[in-house]
Amino acid sequence: MFSAGRRKLLSAAGALGVGALSLGAAPADDITAIDGDTPRAVLPGGRCRLRVSLPTSAIVTIAILGPRDALLGLGISGGRIANRLRRRRPLEEDGLLPRMMTVMTEAESEALDLIVETVDPVEVVMLTARASDATEPTPQGLKNGSEQPRPLIGFPVPSSDRDGYQIASAARYVFARIDVVLSMISAFEKTRKKFDSDPIAISDASQWDGKRPKTDINVVRHISHQGGCDVDIALPANDTFPSTLRDHCRGVRLTEDRFGCSPGTAKGVDFERLAFLLGTFAEEAPGRIVKVFLDDAYRREVIRVAPTLHEKKLIKEAGLVALGEDGVLVASPWHTDHVHVRFSGEKGRTLFG
Repeated sequence: MFSAGRRKLLSAAGALGVGALSLGAAPADDITAIDGDTPRAVLPGGRCRLRVSLPTSAIVTIAILGPRDALLGLGISGGRIANRLRRRRPLEEDGLLPRMMTVMTEAESEALDLIVETVDPVEVVMLTARASDATEPTPQGLKNGSEQPRPLIGFPVPSSDRDGYQIASAARYVFARIDVVLSMISAFEKTRKKFDSDPIAISDASQWDGKRPKTDINVVRHISHQGGCDVDIALPANDTFPSTLRDHCRGVRLTEDRFGCSPGTAKGVDFERLAFLLGTFAEEAPGRIVKVFLDDAYRREVIRVAPTLHEKKLIKEAGLVALGEDGVLVASPWHTDHVHVRFSGEKGRTLFG
């Protein structure tokens, strides 16, 4: 009762959320440290100060693990990456643990200072992956145990709109296999540069442990999205509103268990940008895009504009084939506000053990 009551009180006061706590509120001489050699620390209940020395040239996830309702507040200070986490953090839709923060670091070393306030002891873990971890294992190596599945990592918080994407789901639900993440963030950046456009929202991928999103709170979303091979993204918009997950057509009940766009009602979708993005996904990961699920109203428009993009040399042959009638596009109900991209390959390996 103490935990729930105190958490409710501080939440009402606005204590929850990145940057809400003052770093000067914890004793400066009582600092716990984690780094590449010592990536774990247990923090007692109360207000604790933590220094995180980030590995260079890596994708790094800082995770706060513990009882679901333990977190009262989180404050972050430091350099560029700290500013990035404060300004472009993913939606934390419920304030529950585990709390995840994923960043892509550069060659220069950097540290974060965190203030973590909890009602129970928690563990802070730093997980690290690098581009070399994206090498595909062989089927034989996986079978005989000489090779491991590629790791699951979180989509890094973007540094700015120039990265071409934003994160629109709780960070613990946007984990994917490392090759999927690297291919997609490269394609998002290329799309933004080519169209000088707004960032496109990334929604659900997999939960941090490879399970379906919201399995951790028994409100399971999706029938797939396991193992980090599936990612939902918003439809790129050209109707002056952001490219977020929202319906771009008048939805109708097609059958008792099918919902989709009423024919001729699709609007506000930048189909050239969508086709370029999907074609670039196919080119960034040759032969590894299994299916792209979207409403048939959107599917038909992507197929229509793809040849023009190919003629303009905006997408290559691999992209044109993928976006053709016999390619990877699948007309699918319930996909009126997003596109679902599925990659081939093994289910990713969680780094949480």
